[in-house]
This record gives sequence, structure tokens and C-alpha cells, in this order.
Amino acid sequence: MLEPILPPRSNTVFQLLFGDPRNIQLLADFLRAVFNTPEDEFRDIVIVNPYLPREYADKKLGIVDLRLTTGSGQIVHVEIQRDYFSALRNRVLFYDSGLITGQIGESEEYQNMKRVVSILITGYPLIKESPLYHHRFTLYDPRAAVEFTDLLEIRTLELTKLPETPDVYLWHWLRFFRAETKEELDMVATASPAIQKATARVMKLSKDKRARLIYEYEVMARRDELSKLYDAREEGLAKGLAKGLEKGIEKGRIEERIALARNLLRRSRPIGEIAEDTGLSFDEIKKIKH
Repeated sequence: MLEPILPPRSNTVFQLLFGDPRNIQLLADFLRAVFNTPEDEFRDIVIVNPYLPREYADKKLGIVDLRLTTGSGQIVHVEIQRDYFSALRNRVLFYDSGLITGQIGESEEYQNMKRVVSILITGYPLIKESPLYHHRFTLYDPRAAVEFTDLLEIRTLELTKLPETPDVYLWHWLRFFRAETKEELDMVATASPAIQKATARVMKLSKDKRARLIYEYEVMARRDELSKLYDAREEGLAKGLAKGLEKGIEKGRIEERIALARNLLRRSRPIGEIAEDTGLSFDEIKKIKH
């Protein structure tokens, strides 16, 4: 029998695992896998918004974000979006723009601006135009093969597009996020000491009553949110059907009046009487006559 776990891609586990400064080395290992850069860059990372555990879920559902600074000063924003969100591309661009402009005060110079990078981990296909699971987007001119600046970068990691066999080290981390049972975690734990440690931490959290309670609140909140969306959709459909029905009835009434007007015109009835009997205007009756 497969042993269930608290899923690593859930709000609860992601924040308790990567938002905890005590697990900073696990976060650093994941970032090195994403950027495929030297170890020095992520040796002195600082979590700007460390996770403070609460007894209930009170954040936006399906959205987990983590902000940190690296040794060189660049700002990295990591976000998990489990459920489909149509405006995600626009929202992350808006968020990153704020991280860039927020660096400059009245006495600051543009040369001091630090690089901003967003890492989006999604539980659904985000970049439908491509089969790849990892993309790097920048301000780039493909015709001239020139990058305008490296100050803004967005990386997307789509869990649903992972191939069956590993291609790079990052694949193992993403399979870790996608795991739903202990057996799946055990399969990726051997990839590295960092993932093995992260797996052990997830197993410990899965047996922790407080962590499971927070997760259950998260699941309950997500269900409530989905229920609200469903109710709103049903209400919208009902209103649409009602509106369509009203239009249909009104259209039928107009067609009946027009048919009656035609019949009265064939009988050479005066236009004034026809207008009175049908409720149509003089101009409408004249159009029918011609």
C-alpha cells in the first residue's frame, strides 16, 4: 500500500521547507539546479520574507511566493501556482516591475539596480506554445540575437511536462515537488544529499500533527475557493440562460407582431390601426410594407 505524504508542492510544505532559514542549504541547492551556476552565487542567500507558521491558511489560495537575495545582490522571487490562473503571466510581470522600481529612491542611480529573477513552478501547462518544461524569458531580440538587459528574467518550471527519464539535475527536484507518496519521494531521494534531506523533512512534516492541521486548513480553503468559483460560474450561466431566454421570448413577440402587421397590410388596414393593434411604430410598419 502506498504511503501518503503531505505533497511538497502544497502551500504548507513548500513554505515550511523553503521558507525556513534553517533549511537555507536546501533552497540554495534548488536554485543552483535552476540556474546551473557556480556555487558561490547562492552561498550567502537571505530570505526576505521567511515563512511564519500559522494555525490556519490565510494567504491567496494556490499561490506561494518566496523572495530572497543572493550573494551578488540579485533578487529572486520563487512562486508555486498549483491551480490554473489565467492572468499569471501578467501578474508576475507586474510584480517583478515593482521589485525593480522599488530599488530606486530619489537619491539612487539606475546603475545600482539589481537583477530581478522570477521562478514560476506550475502544476499545469503554462507555456502551451512549447513542450519544454523549463523556459528562460528575458528582454531579447531574436532577430539580432541580442539581449537588451539581464535585469529582468522569468523562468518557468512546469511539473506536468516532465519527461519520464531525467535529463538534468533540476529534473530530480521537480519530481520531488510532484511526488504524492513516500515511494515517489524515495525514488528521487538518491539523486543528491540535499534532496535526500528534503525528503526526510517532508516525511517528518507528514507525521507532524500541527503541520497536517495547517495542510488540512489549506485543503479546506482551496475547496471553499473552488466551490465559490463553481457557484459564480453556475450563477453566471443561469443569468446568461435567463437573459438569452428573455431575448428569445422578446424576439418571438416581435416576430408575431410583424406577422400580424403583414396580415393586416394585406387586408389594406390603415397604418394607424395596425400600429395600434401591433404596438409597432409607423416607421417599422412602413418598412414591412416595402
